[in-house]
Amino acid sequence: MSVEMLNSRSEQESKSVAIAIRQIKRRTGAVRNVVEQAQYLKQLGYSVVILAEKKSDDILAESGARFVQLRRWPFKGFFRRRWFQKSVEHWRKKNAVELFISHGDCSSDDLLVMHNCVRLHQDLCGGELAEVAKIHDDVIAASRYKMLIANSELMKSDFQQRYGVSREKIHVFYQGVDTLMFNSMNHAEKRKEGRRLLGLDDDITVLGLVTSGDLEKRNVEFFIRFAQAFNEHSSQSTRFVVIGNSKAGYLKQLSSDLGLADLISFHDPVANVDRVFHALDLHIFPAKLEEFGRVVLEGLACGIPSLVSNMVGASELMVENSVSFVISDYDLQEWVNNASAILSDQKYYNEVAVASEALGEKYAMHNQLPKMEELLKQFI
Repeated sequence: MSVEMLNSRSEQESKSVAIAIRQIKRRTGAVRNVVEQAQYLKQLGYSVVILAEKKSDDILAESGARFVQLRRWPFKGFFRRRWFQKSVEHWRKKNAVELFISHGDCSSDDLLVMHNCVRLHQDLCGGELAEVAKIHDDVIAASRYKMLIANSELMKSDFQQRYGVSREKIHVFYQGVDTLMFNSMNHAEKRKEGRRLLGLDDDITVLGLVTSGDLEKRNVEFFIRFAQAFNEHSSQSTRFVVIGNSKAGYLKQLSSDLGLADLISFHDPVANVDRVFHALDLHIFPAKLEEFGRVVLEGLACGIPSLVSNMVGASELMVENSVSFVISDYDLQEWVNNASAILSDQKYYNEVAVASEALGEKYAMHNQLPKMEELLKQFI
């Protein structure tokens, strides 16, 4: 190794990065993004500290970062979010770092990483406006950041139109996929393991929707109605699974009302979700809005063909790389026809599976690392 490279590595190792997020206790998309980001930074030789109110030891260990626990305001409500902001500001006054990264819960004068378009979500899905909307309004519109990272062009467009974020300040960085876990190796064995995990037979066709939660946003009601239409159309012995919430409330009742109680099962998120993907013949993801949708990329990386709404950020990668299928509306017959087209032709199915896995590999974390390094060079 040259003297110049040694000096560069030594200089990097002396630099520190602080990442602020309210919790790293639950494996939400935002938390998984923080873990990925911390891993990139560690691989690039930086020391990383995560500032949060709650943690999971397993998730923290996966990130490889040091943890600083900020005291949590004991009562629910908007002030709890403001309290977190003040706590982060207080810590920063006492601790100098070369780069500060906020994941949307507080302002940043360096890098702001956003995961949700909460006002667009209300526009598309209705319901009560999320409590965090005012926080997002403040941190985005204030424009203190040097750069805002969006998870997709879908997010970028909303922030530019809604908040007037300048083209120079906003960049899209697509989340990577851990291809050490999500890949097509040992598919037959993993398929059997996944089927046992879900309580399903080996000789049936299985279609599923995988998410970490918020079944309304992921449009599970549409998935149930799709299941009914597909079951009426198909002569195959088919079962349907929803990963995200085993209780599922009114959605279970809807399944029962439609005569699907024995055909659809609901499950909580599982740690070995790669086994779930291998258990599926087709991944159906008709979200009303998904700012990225890491699960889509993970399923593709496992070689599992996917039907995806064009309101999912990850669908941009599918379109760009000519990987079917991205559907632009919620016409049940169109979704059924596309699912049937994939499943009825084994040769075509295999071609789509190969293309799907190739797309996952293209956006593997080891391929995204150099892109993250280029981005960080603007700050460090």
